[in-house]
Amino acid sequence: MGPPKTHLPVTRINTIMKSSSDVEMVGKESSLLMAKAAELFIKNLAIEAYNTTSNAKKLDYKNLAEIVHTDEKYEFLRDIMPKKITVAEVRRIMAKKQGTSDDSEKHSSSSSSDDEEDSSTDDSDGSDASA
Repeated sequence: MGPPKTHLPVTRINTIMKSSSDVEMVGKESSLLMAKAAELFIKNLAIEAYNTTSNAKKLDYKNLAEIVHTDEKYEFLRDIMPKKITVAEVRRIMAKKQGTSDDSEKHSSSSSSDDEEDSSTDDSDGSDASA
């Protein structure tokens, strides 16, 4: 019986494992085991995300992101897989942040004028927001 077949490139897995400063040598069996473990992890994540879809034919990024943000076992992926939001939501968030910073400036400085408030709202067209 030959080595187990993997869908992920074992040489790439080997390179990733060796990129750690704590690792000097990586055996072939270790690389195969990690490749298979990564495949099973990806398969499990995809199945869980697919089970949340309303469209049974298509798995979208939003389905994967939803599972990552709702299931505690995927918490480590939250920084690299943010929830997908619309441009309108980004604009609301930016406006809320500007409103919060305006409130804190008003409390810390007694000489805030209407001109300063107008200039801070002129920038809120959302053109600098990335989605």
